[in-house]
Amino acid sequence: MTSAVIFGAGNVATHLAPALLKAGIDILQVYSRTESSASVLAAKVGAAFCTDPNEIIESAHYYFYALKDSAIAELLNYTGKFKGIHIHTAGSVGVEIFDGKAQNYGIIYPLQTFSKERETDFSKVPLFIEGKNGNICALLKTIADKLSKKTYFANSEQRARLHLAAVFACNFSNLLYDIASEIVDEQQGGFEVLKPLIRETAEKVQTLSPRKAQTGPATRYDTEIIDKHIAMLSQQPELADLYEKMSKMIYQRSIS
Repeated sequence: MTSAVIFGAGNVATHLAPALLKAGIDILQVYSRTESSASVLAAKVGAAFCTDPNEIIESAHYYFYALKDSAIAELLNYTGKFKGIHIHTAGSVGVEIFDGKAQNYGIIYPLQTFSKERETDFSKVPLFIEGKNGNICALLKTIADKLSKKTYFANSEQRARLHLAAVFACNFSNLLYDIASEIVDEQQGGFEVLKPLIRETAEKVQTLSPRKAQTGPATRYDTEIIDKHIAMLSQQPELADLYEKMSKMIYQRSIS
């Protein structure tokens, strides 16, 4: 049975480790700087855990780096000498981070938002693969195919663009949900009344292009409504400015 060590115990690692175990890869150890997080994830997948990089097991077949981007290079100072295949999961970190640090390496990038508090069906998560060479690419494809039904090859530049798009589609959208939640916080029903609208918006783009799915006062540049909304945000000038800029952008894109 092949084995792996997981670096990180955050949102990505919490979903990746059980998926790897389900795919037939034995999780030997979970490393994290935070003992409480490492121990919880380790218990979940029947692994040991450690918080000292000097205690990381050296005999695993795979080393998965599922931690913040800046920590990968630092950890490689301890782990790069290990003979297993080193695999990071970041969207905007190039494969060259392994150059001169590890002998065999690649990337499996899951294009999804993960939260510890919410279950995710990993088999539906698009995975993007890059490897040091053709042999490693083929090996990573075999692993990815056991994790998900949607696997693709992508070089570092392509993956960075995917990550950029994901930030707009997910992180920025969620910020707008947060702002909307604050606006209706004291209204009857609160954020709950917006959920059918959010759900329909997400479902529409499954069959329509985002541009065709766009509606609202900005698409027709209804200045009377737009000005009224901006006035309502007069005590929050940064939101008023954001509203005005986004309205102009929606209109400009709708007529282009």
